[in-house]
Amino acid sequence: MASTRTVRSRYRLLMSTNQTVCRKLIGNELRHAREQKGVNQDEAADHIGAKVSKISRLELGQTRVSMAEVKMLLEFYGHDPEHFDGLLTLARGANQRGRWDGHRASIQDWFRMYVDLEAGAEEIRWVQAELMPGVLQSEGYARAVHAEALAAARDPQVIENRIQERLERQRPLLDGDAPVSFVLSESCLRREVGGAEVMRTQLTHLLELAQLRSVQIQVLPFSATTYVGGASYGFTLLTLGAPGIASPLDIVYVEDYHDASYIDDNEVVRSYANQWRRMTAAALGPAESMDFIREVAAHHK
Repeated sequence: MASTRTVRSRYRLLMSTNQTVCRKLIGNELRHAREQKGVNQDEAADHIGAKVSKISRLELGQTRVSMAEVKMLLEFYGHDPEHFDGLLTLARGANQRGRWDGHRASIQDWFRMYVDLEAGAEEIRWVQAELMPGVLQSEGYARAVHAEALAAARDPQVIENRIQERLERQRPLLDGDAPVSFVLSESCLRREVGGAEVMRTQLTHLLELAQLRSVQIQVLPFSATTYVGGASYGFTLLTLGAPGIASPLDIVYVEDYHDASYIDDNEVVRSYANQWRRMTAAALGPAESMDFIREVAAHHK
């Protein structure tokens, strides 16, 4: 059992987190508290005078949550008093408006939740199949990726803002305390984006990032003999640390051309976590991966 001082410290750290993460953490705590009490969602809804869909959305972190509702539910569940005030503090933070001005205003609506979750994650595990992950891209590579969009845009500044936002969020994430691990298909290294010079610069940038204390990069080579079904597509596993009685909350992010999926179903998340373990086992180790990246860089002439 964590000490009262430790629990309070956790909540002080979370007070500055973003709206999305606050709602997810509160929902996770409320669900665990309800299940520990043996209360179903219908009974919880009846207690606060709401529809059962309200409880479902609260527990999924999909709706605004009032401090009064949190207080009523925690009292009903007989929640541990040492976590009570902290969750109410999170409830206050969950209703503060997010800041989407400046470069951040150009971020697509479907990607904004990811940016929030990324910033609040306790651990990030990222699998990439074809192109460099955005958070690892050098400026030249990022511009090459967006070259077609820049040329076709009615307002090129919107695309320029997206490039700058991508670059600005890199260092706080990669140089922070949260571990960020990557498995990159060999395709990411060999697919030429922007020409040989851009690729050499990108791969040098990758080697520099790998020296950061929180970053681990592994390469899954074409020659890997272990069958890995997920090597043909990418996904990101984000872990949000639980402040109270709940287990850490894992969310899988899967992106396509114009949209993204955020998955927190336990069974599906476990399948992705298993896939992550298989891919890290099949990939080269971190040191061998750096040697491999140097070798590929030498071929981009």
